[in-house]
Amino acid sequence: MTTQIPQNFVQAIAKERGVTDAELETVFMALDGQATATIATKLGISDIAVRKRLGEVYKKFQIGGNGPGKLSELRHQLLFLHQTEYGQGDFSPRGKGTLSKIGIGQQHEDWGEAPDVSVFYGRTEELTTLSQWILSDKCRLVALLGLAGSGKTTLSVQLAKQIQNEFDFVIWRSVRSPLPAEEFVANLIQVFANQQKPYIPADFSGKVLRLVEYLRKHRCLLIWDDFESVLNAGELAGHYRDDCAGYRELILRLSEVNHRSCLVLISSEEPTELTLLAGEKVRSLKPAVSEEIAREIFHEKGLSARDQEWKELLARYGGNLLAFKIVAATVSEFFEGNVAKFLEATGLFIEENIGTLLAQQFDRLSSDEADVAYWLAVAQSPVSLAQLREDLLVKPPLSDLVKNLDSLSRRSLIEKINEGKETTFVLQPLIVKYVADFLADRIRDEVLEAIKTQGIEGMQLLKSHRLSAGAAKFPGGKENQSFKILGLVKNRLQILFLKTTGSELPLNTLTQIASELKDKSLLEVGYAGENLANIIAELKGG
Repeated sequence: MTTQIPQNFVQAIAKERGVTDAELETVFMALDGQATATIATKLGISDIAVRKRLGEVYKKFQIGGNGPGKLSELRHQLLFLHQTEYGQGDFSPRGKGTLSKIGIGQQHEDWGEAPDVSVFYGRTEELTTLSQWILSDKCRLVALLGLAGSGKTTLSVQLAKQIQNEFDFVIWRSVRSPLPAEEFVANLIQVFANQQKPYIPADFSGKVLRLVEYLRKHRCLLIWDDFESVLNAGELAGHYRDDCAGYRELILRLSEVNHRSCLVLISSEEPTELTLLAGEKVRSLKPAVSEEIAREIFHEKGLSARDQEWKELLARYGGNLLAFKIVAATVSEFFEGNVAKFLEATGLFIEENIGTLLAQQFDRLSSDEADVAYWLAVAQSPVSLAQLREDLLVKPPLSDLVKNLDSLSRRSLIEKINEGKETTFVLQPLIVKYVADFLADRIRDEVLEAIKTQGIEGMQLLKSHRLSAGAAKFPGGKENQSFKILGLVKNRLQILFLKTTGSELPLNTLTQIASELKDKSLLEVGYAGENLANIIAELKGG
């Protein structure tokens, strides 16, 4: 190391960090590859004293962890600092501090694929909070979390525009189609190098260290959108894909290591480590439901609504601003601008674009999470942990049920409601409709399979989920018949039966199957007998 970088440079850097002469003498010997025992002998001190001196140096260079990797990280830091201040392979200064002066009167902005936000409404409180966290409290990581369509990305762009003058670098990136973490970090280093050819270490840890050094030298604002793309689908929320595991180390390092910059992370799914990191320098925010923004969206279309109509719109669509944009266009184009007519005619309207976003969210669930979501879609009104477990045909350990509810919460799919001493859970409004429709389609297919085979072998959800477990209601207590799973199944089957010659034949077959299940135990057929009886009653009732 000392053959690559002059001792006087290392001495100058060490003095800036408060390294003593004794510590510096020890670290020079360690950097030359001398073993701890050898250093102890030469200096006439104990092995413990050598390790203590080195430990103090690591602290002053803000290097954590255990083992020999700390010495390697110190080498990386010194090499980076020298190449920053001087040329690569040239020990004569070419303008000391050249890189550190980038951004002084020459701010660097790289907006990547950030959307254009020419019109922005409301969010005053959120913008104030986020600005304080980043500028005053100097948070190293701020996470914006929430369901797709809730306006997280738009909020991040507006935030960056408001505070960009406080930073030397503003870099916005989407990780929707994620690069390997090593390549992602290398690309960021290229941006910081300001068109110079930077030194990029071969190993990932070295790359992250170099990135951290840039974040220490400059006040940088990094915004990473679509972060859920690096997380794994089909298991509990927040776990990284095998090919994206490096992003976890990257998040941990940028959160824990001291630097001058801030990373804003935008995701519909909360990484597991955020809960552990949360504190003074790591915080998260979910944009609140905003009636102000919804009203502005409608106002742009020349629409207005009464207070009661707004109450129902907000109950249906919550904080999903994309839904409000699509609903406003629909009311304008197909309902002559009459919000009351739209509400009366449509139940909960989900346009194809919103449905695609919700499908992407739902497809990420584990099978156990999906089962819990089905139960919540059946109930639709808030359900306590105890009641939910009671309804389940096979009672899982309470800890497993809590993990699944927590995972659904980290995906922003459910709301936790504190009612006195009891916490209850309910699906987000748009998710209720999506899951109810999905569940009704599955139930319809199982009923048709039972009629075709005249047996119950193909039944899964009809056995495992009791379809009459809850009454579908909008907030405020108004029952919504169009949300009831049994009603949705009835509508789907009626349409098919009417197309069948002799439409009573499928119903007769279904009645015969149900009668054969009457004497079967819950253990044998689950909720199938009760469910078929209720479906038949719905169909006969017209």
